[in-house]
Amino acid sequence: MGCDIHAFFEVKLKSKWHCYTQPNIARDYRLFGKMAGVRGDRRAAIAPGRGVPADISAVVQFEANHWEGDGHSHSWLTSPEIAELSEWLTHEGGDMETDWGCYLVGNSFEDFEKYPAERPPGLEGVRLVFWFDN
Repeated sequence: MGCDIHAFFEVKLKSKWHCYTQPNIARDYRLFGKMAGVRGDRRAAIAPGRGVPADISAVVQFEANHWEGDGHSHSWLTSPEIAELSEWLTHEGGDMETDWGCYLVGNSFEDFEKYPAERPPGLEGVRLVFWFDN
């Protein structure tokens, strides 16, 4: 049975997290392993099994609840970790797609940390919340 990812970018505005977009991330077990140790080495994972954030947005919580017992290995990546994953994709990802398929007001999500001066005013944070299903 295959394993797929369900992922959502959230943005923090006025101290509250909001669902921003849902990237289309293809099934790639090397990527899943690097992100959370799913189908890979948990010791080498960036964010193994953190659960959902305590301050998750209502929309993403709704989606996570929808998967109930079929969803597993819930976690999230902070903006520095998104940058780390992007760097890993660039150097070790081979033919993996590095474009998350969406942009943050014209800039890529992985550039949020690299170019703080280009952040839209009022944007306090970015994170990627995700889980898997079999």
